[in-house]
Order: sequence, then structure tokens, then C-alpha cells
Amino acid sequence: MMVEELDSRKKRILQAIIQEHIISASPIGSRTLAKKYNLDVSPATIRNEMADLEDLGYLEQPHTSAGRIPSDKGYRYYVDQLVSREQNQEPGVIENIENLYQDLQDVQDIISGMAKMLSNMTHYTAMVSEPKSQISRLKKVEIMQLANNSLLLVLVTDAGMVNNRIINLDQNLLAEKISYINNFLSDKLENKLLANLDSNYLKKVEKELMARLDLSVDLFKQFYNEFEGAFEPGAVKVYIGGTSYILEQPEFNDLKKVKKMLKLLDQEEMLNKIINSISGTDLEIKIGQENEVEDIKNCSLVVATYYISNRAVGKIGVIGPTRMEYPRVISSVDVISDILGKLISKASG
Repeated sequence: MMVEELDSRKKRILQAIIQEHIISASPIGSRTLAKKYNLDVSPATIRNEMADLEDLGYLEQPHTSAGRIPSDKGYRYYVDQLVSREQNQEPGVIENIENLYQDLQDVQDIISGMAKMLSNMTHYTAMVSEPKSQISRLKKVEIMQLANNSLLLVLVTDAGMVNNRIINLDQNLLAEKISYINNFLSDKLENKLLANLDSNYLKKVEKELMARLDLSVDLFKQFYNEFEGAFEPGAVKVYIGGTSYILEQPEFNDLKKVKKMLKLLDQEEMLNKIINSISGTDLEIKIGQENEVEDIKNCSLVVATYYISNRAVGKIGVIGPTRMEYPRVISSVDVISDILGKLISKASG
């Protein structure tokens, strides 16, 4: 999308139109701009400038109105050239949010809480992905006796993600054997990258353990099936906050559009596709047709990466109409991504 450099008057008029359209969700006319904004030019001059901006592709004119609305290109210029990317939260807001969630120890609770907080701050729908397991290390592995013939496999990553899996056996394991297996697995698996704990490595570990202990082959087969299943690269859960805010947007007052959007947000695979369509590690914004996912080409996406121990591990962002309050959303996503990383790091020790 080619973006021309605009003179200062066109910039002021484009900014005023976008700001007014964000508030009203209606096409904006020259009279409204002349009355509400100190542009120091006549309505006739504003009309001429609006016509020029439309010719350049920054504005569109709906068939039913004399007013103009911003195009995707107009929003792109606004976001890139006219909006500050600096955090501008009220003093004390960050500390208050950190204090509110500082006692949470469960990473899933922290992620869910941050999704709700971000949606409350922006009044749009928020999305947060769990930390990617493949770039995490296994912090703890333990099996515990549940009943005579069943064990609980507990896996904890250094990003604080916990997976519990039940393994059913055809034999009863004595406490001494369980203790020995735990020590052995701890030595072989803990502090290793999950990406390196593939089936080949696990089979080598199995072979060594079988040489030391008289064990049912079935136990280890189940163990590495459950282990691999717990950390599949595509199995990253995406948490949603504030789906009800969709109902407040005039763009979605059509029942079909609302149903389509709510259905989209209920599909785990689609949410993964949407949030991972932002591949970079900086805060990124995709506007309207820039989105790769067909069903959100009338929406904007603001997504940041959150970090744990300087590792980019997950995404957090907001989805809403292209008529989005970008300055507030950008600042909020930036702030909450920082807080999220800090809270998870603290919870996972």
C-alpha cells in the first residue's frame, strides 16, 4: 500500500476525521469538522481537502452519505504517522494492576486475568496465548501414585505451565520403584529444552531405565505418549477476554455479523491462526484488509509479544473494528504485555 507524504493541513484534517469517526461511527462532513475542530480554514477549503484525501485513497464516501469515513489506508497513515507509540497510562495504574494480581501462582489464572484486564482497559476483545512450550525448559517431572494401578504424571515448565496426565497401568508399582523412577527422570529430563525432548530422546531414556528396572514396556510407552501430547507445538491455548464488547460496536449490530464473530472467537484453531499471524516480536498492528484471516478483514488487530527471562514466549493483543481507539489500545497492550511477563516470571520462580 503506497503512502504519500501529506502536508500539515491534510494531516490535521485526516486526524480530525478519524478522531471524530472513532467517537461517532458515522460519516464525517466538513461542517462538523469546521464547528468542532480549530482548523483555521473555511468549510469549503475543508471540503476540497477531503476530496483530495479521498482521491489519494485515505478517505471513502459511503453511497448514502455526503460525509467521509477513513479507509484502511487512512487508518494506516494515522497509526504510523500521527499516533504516539509511547505508554501513556495514568500514574499508578501499572503498580495497581501488578498489586492486584501479584498473589496469583497459577499461570493460567494470570493469563486469564490479564485478558480480562486488557479488555476492560480498551473496551474491545482481548486475546492472550499461553507461553510456547517448545522454547521452554522442563522444570519438574514427577509421577505420583493415585490408586493401585494408576499414576499421575506432573510436568512443569520454567514458564510456569503445568500439565497433569493420568497413566493407567496393568501392574502395581511399589513406592521404592516410583521413587527410583522419579530420581531417574529428574536427572534425564529436567532443565532440558522441551524442543529437544522428542520421541527419539525419550526412547533412549526408556531403554536405559528398562535396563535398570524390571518395568512393563506399557508404562513407558504411555509415559512418552502423554508427555508428547502435553507439549504439542500446535496445542497452545488462547485465552479470550471481553467478547461482550463486540455487541457494543455499531459495526456488529447486524445479527449475522455478531454470530459470525462470536463463532470465530470460539474456535481454538482460528484464534491460534489469528494471534500467530503476527510473526514479529515488536508490537504490530494489522488493519482491515491487511489481515491474513478472511473473517477479520473488517477488523483491526493490535498484538504485542510478552517475554519471560528475555525469551519471546507468547502473544497478547486486542481485536476490534477498524474504527478503533488506537492510542489507548496501543498503550494498553504495551503495558499489559510487560506486566504479564513479570507476573509469570514471578509465579514460575
